Amino acid sequence: MYHFHAGTGPDTQAIGIALEEMFISYTLAERRAPVPVMIVGQARLPDAANILVAMARQSNRFLPPDVEAAKRWLSKTPPDLAELEAALTGQDYILGPYSIADIAMYPRHAFARDLPPAVETWRARLSLRPALGRGMGVFAV
Repeated sequence: MYHFHAGTGPDTQAIGIALEEMFISYTLAERRAPVPVMIVGQARLPDAANILVAMARQSNRFLPPDVEAAKRWLSKTPPDLAELEAALTGQDYILGPYSIADIAMYPRHAFARDLPPAVETWRARLSLRPALGRGMGVFAV
């Protein structure tokens, strides 16, 4: 069982999406943390990037083949829209198969306007995933 101390903003929404997509049991702490923190057993795991990688490894779901390539999409300052557009041109998801890179990036662009064509198509594709919708609503941001 995971115990989640939500932060605010897109990192917290990304973790909500991952929890729902990966079917992970969790409880939500009453108070918010300055940054997202996940408690698993006796371990305290801070930061959305660390949490997303750990959950993907534990659930064996949505971990991209190249974890190092995913880390740039999980960073506090992810690539800009031009890089996202380039990554999505000619493929459905950022790193090939749907992964934690897509989960991390979606909340950053979920409500943006005037997105480049490949990014807009990607956002529309992801918005059809039921677990993604549930995950975006897990935490009022």
